Amino acid sequence: MARCPFAEWMEISGSSGSYTSGPFKIVHHTTEGSSAQGAFAAFRANRSDPHFTVDSSKIYQHIDTSKAARALRNAAGGVQTNRDSAIQIEVVGFAHRPKVMATLKNVQKLCNWLEAEHGIPKLWPNGLPKPAVNGRDPRGHNRNAANWDGKGGHYGHSQVPENTHWDPGYTETEVDLLMRDSTEGIAARAEFESTPTEVPGFYDAVSTMPDHADPEGVHEAPAPRPTRRRASVPRKPARAGAKRAAPVAGRAGKTGRAATGTKRAAGTKRGSAAAKPRAATGKTARAKPRAAAGKTARAKPRAAAKPAVRSAKPKPRTASKTKPRTSARTRGARTAGKRKPPSRRGR
Repeated sequence: MARCPFAEWMEISGSSGSYTSGPFKIVHHTTEGSSAQGAFAAFRANRSDPHFTVDSSKIYQHIDTSKAARALRNAAGGVQTNRDSAIQIEVVGFAHRPKVMATLKNVQKLCNWLEAEHGIPKLWPNGLPKPAVNGRDPRGHNRNAANWDGKGGHYGHSQVPENTHWDPGYTETEVDLLMRDSTEGIAARAEFESTPTEVPGFYDAVSTMPDHADPEGVHEAPAPRPTRRRASVPRKPARAGAKRAAPVAGRAGKTGRAATGTKRAAGTKRGSAAAKPRAATGKTARAKPRAAAGKTARAKPRAAAKPAVRSAKPKPRTASKTKPRTSARTRGARTAGKRKPPSRRGR
């Protein structure tokens, strides 16, 4: 068990596991916030606990130093970061702003204990951290993986392989203060007189380091979403020698185009038959059907001829109603044998 005797114990998310290799080293972060309580909430939400959080009044310990913390990004296939014997400290403050004297003294006191407890040298194998330039990332940070994996000492978050953040942004004066022994009486030394005891506007400051919490690469800034484009509708090829009809202001017809005809073709005279639009109001010449309103000639079915009321073929006459016509000769022959005998009157 390795718990700092003067730190307040506060477990949050727990350890990320056992160390795998490497000599012990101290990693310096900044919380990118103005309070320890705000930092605790961020650690809990992102599961990004360091071993320690330090502000101007207190030192908090979250993970035993015999186990690995989880505040560093660790990419797949690269070197180990959190579990490479890295003891991590989150300093309450901002990378782009000065740190107050009281906070630096607490960090110095903690570093002295860790150096003695784990045999960590007062060295910066990848060089000193770079301070902000005009309040922004100075860039050009040394993240040498061989030094990280093989040399103990102090590293800024900006000097850890596979990581992109540039905290803690220490100045040379701040680093010099941290590397001294706490028994030297640093507050009385002239070179530290410029270190502020209070930073104006500290509690209203906003971080210039976007998406600060990205342990294990989970909380990196998301890639921009691709913009959706509407699929283009293929247009019908224009007829040879004809210009596309230009839209004319007016009422929209059924097709959504202009209400008053199309543009005259080049070379035609005003008033000629070729220049007159063949379309009716609200329709283009191409869209107008040839048939009567509302129907096309092709779509209209031809009406069948109505049957005549009286049939052209005469009905046959029945024998009971119609008598056949006979000639005079025939009638005489029929009645020859039926003549009455001559009257005897007068004999």
